[in-house]
Amino acid sequence: MLGEQVGNWIWDVANNAWVKQAGTAGGAMSIHAIVEELNDVEDVNAPAPGADEVLTWDAVAGEWIAAAAAVGAHKDTHDPEDGADPLDTAIAVKVGEANAIGDSHSFSRANHVHEKHHAKYTDAEAVTAMGVLGDGNPLNHDRAAEWGATEHTAIGDAAPHHAKYTNAEAKAAAVQAGAITNAVTKAPTHDAVFDVKTTADAALPAADKYTDAEAVDAIEADGNLPVASITFIIDGGGSVIETGIKGALEIPFACTINRVTLLADQSGSIVIDIWKQAYADYPPENANSIVSAAPPTITTAEKSQDSTLTGWTTAIAAGDCLMFNVDSIATCTWVTLSLKVTKT
Repeated sequence: MLGEQVGNWIWDVANNAWVKQAGTAGGAMSIHAIVEELNDVEDVNAPAPGADEVLTWDAVAGEWIAAAAAVGAHKDTHDPEDGADPLDTAIAVKVGEANAIGDSHSFSRANHVHEKHHAKYTDAEAVTAMGVLGDGNPLNHDRAAEWGATEHTAIGDAAPHHAKYTNAEAKAAAVQAGAITNAVTKAPTHDAVFDVKTTADAALPAADKYTDAEAVDAIEADGNLPVASITFIIDGGGSVIETGIKGALEIPFACTINRVTLLADQSGSIVIDIWKQAYADYPPENANSIVSAAPPTITTAEKSQDSTLTGWTTAIAAGDCLMFNVDSIATCTWVTLSLKVTKT
């Protein structure tokens, strides 16, 4: 209270002035005076406070004085653990899924801990979550024990890798696998166990299987045998070929002659004899001719071919030697002789 008059002097921020308030007999507050300077207040002699100053009563001097506000260190008074004026604190909430400003009037301490949102189960909590048989909880590891035949059948039918073969499908699979040469080999199915060879034989149409005789005939047929060519070149060195022996070849495999072909450098005529003798009895001679009366011949042409081989000795044993002799010649300076043979 300033001065001895009944009432309180307060600073009116809105009007930038000192205002004296006092209560009425009815208990209401009313304004009794307004001044702009403290010195204008009755019985008060006080300086106007400056920036950051407050008016304080100097008990020694017995007067009001303007002085800097004296605020002492007081942070420890707000210590939530043992301060005289502790700040409010509370347990931190769990980590949420979205940001939020919050509405609490308390603080959290520096070493506060947020509980994990996905905290793991203890063993007991896990057992509780799994449930027990008969409670319908799908997490229970023993749920399969509650299934009946219907449930098991439905699961099996829905799994394509558990599908079983029909007899026909098993036979087809056995044939396609190619394991049909070993009568002991088995091809398992869900319905039965088949002997692979028997199953394959039954699955193949008769027209697709060879008898032993048919296999021999097929092997001996020209188009299905390993064919080779025995080739010999007679070269006159740019001049017309001369008659006589032109060379020999050793044949390292057994075979049968099927055809003879002559190719010349130009139109002309030539007759070639072929002699054969075993390597042990080399060299062969005219008496060992294999062409009979039908020797390889070109008559006024560039080529000739003969697959009839009338009177020929067509069999050649491994190691036999063939010698080539020009019986007659006209015009040609080189000729290639080739024997088409099938290995036996």
